[in-house]
Amino acid sequence: MQFTLLLDDSIITYNRTDVNRFLSGAADLLLDFAPIIWYDAIKKQIGDNMNDDVNTALALSLLSYFPELSHGGYPNTGAFLDEYFRTRQSLRPETMFSGLCPDDKNGTAAVMKILRRRHFRDLRIVCDSFGSRRYNSFCAVDDANNTAYIVIGGNYRVGFYFSGSGVTSSWCDNFLGAVQNITAEQRDILAFYDRALSKLDGQRIVLCGHSKGGNLAQFITLMRCSADICYSFDGQGFSREFIRTHRRQIQERGSRIISICPKESIVGAALTPLPTAGHYTVLTRPVRKGLLYCHIPAALFGRGLRLGRLTKSPSFTSKLAGRISVHTVAAAQRLPFISAEKGLGHTGKALQYIFKDNAAKGLAELISPDVFALFALALIMLPAEALYLLLIPSGK
Repeated sequence: MQFTLLLDDSIITYNRTDVNRFLSGAADLLLDFAPIIWYDAIKKQIGDNMNDDVNTALALSLLSYFPELSHGGYPNTGAFLDEYFRTRQSLRPETMFSGLCPDDKNGTAAVMKILRRRHFRDLRIVCDSFGSRRYNSFCAVDDANNTAYIVIGGNYRVGFYFSGSGVTSSWCDNFLGAVQNITAEQRDILAFYDRALSKLDGQRIVLCGHSKGGNLAQFITLMRCSADICYSFDGQGFSREFIRTHRRQIQERGSRIISICPKESIVGAALTPLPTAGHYTVLTRPVRKGLLYCHIPAALFGRGLRLGRLTKSPSFTSKLAGRISVHTVAAAQRLPFISAEKGLGHTGKALQYIFKDNAAKGLAELISPDVFALFALALIMLPAEALYLLLIPSGK
């Protein structure tokens, strides 16, 4: 099988025959072998025209982790930045990553200082999540360039909530995205996007988000035809059912999506990526070694306020994590004695409890036959998948 990536009629593919069969409805692409698709980072393909967009999109995606911005009714980004730095450091709002490493040490505060000194502070906030805790998103307009950035927040809900699908949480929603066609939060975010769209007046639309926000931004781009371009920063992929069901949208709008992940990605490598999107990897500058630190948005910046240096392909660990995430779920769905959805739901609940400092409840959620079965399948597949990548290092 050929893993070399080609640029053909604005659709980047990794295998011309298979992608054409997928787009024509003759085959289910990725469902049998599910390789992780990563595109070589060729600078001329990105081009200078993307630089300002992608840097601003990444900075705004970082700010979306401050609920105070999305719920505070600020007139512009500068008003929030000024209030942030006027506040004593011990009382400043924090991102969810501060539990892993404080914001003043993980690079977030340093990036915000640069933002405060640049034209970035003049972006008008025309729509935010004020009055609603169901999403942590906002829309900022750059009048100088007639561009609107609709920014979708990542994981931020700290508790369980009731949705049309019952009681769930952001972490549950993340894991259920591996098996469900459309998740509760994917369905919910369309209402915010439509509201943001109603506040605009002919501006060019850039959709963006980090982590879960990146996944949601990709989803909106496919479900709505109004976004000009979408930047997903380390956002995960989709279920096999989603890829199969939304074949037409993927064909028509997938090429508007650019997925950018750190070389040591775990989140962005998970699940099935969109076959018609552009995928790039960057070298990160994490404050500490470790896969989790590479996921912090500030780590994606290089020098100043620019996206980090492009690199040819993701790391071995990243490729391995991606393949295992896809193949474990696929195998579980074929076995009649395992409920992949229940196992993933329990795992999501466990992480939700752990992040709420209730490790005992979190561990209790993991005591489930379906969770044990999923972990067993992943361990069984680990040696074979690792050997595959070692024997075929060019496999994406």
